[in-house]
Amino acid sequence: MSDILIRGVSKRVHERVQKIAKLQNVSVNQVLIQLITKAIEERKDREEAEKERTEIFERARRLRDKIRKKYGTFDDSTKLIREDRDSR
Repeated sequence: MSDILIRGVSKRVHERVQKIAKLQNVSVNQVLIQLITKAIEERKDREEAEKERTEIFERARRLRDKIRKKYGTFDDSTKLIREDRDSR
């Protein structure tokens, strides 16, 4: 295992970490390891979700391109919908 020294921790954060450690009946070191580990896992989850979203958008773009090549483009239906609505 490695050691990490963190400088410049505010008094407020330090006191909060100590309070959490006391409430959980564990050391400050254990609390910090838990917090760092959780933050890293959450970041990894966000990065994986972003990658998945990017892949989905790319598949959708390719599908739109494929449909456009096969069927061409269509006029915007907004005008037709307004005409239909106004005719009632």
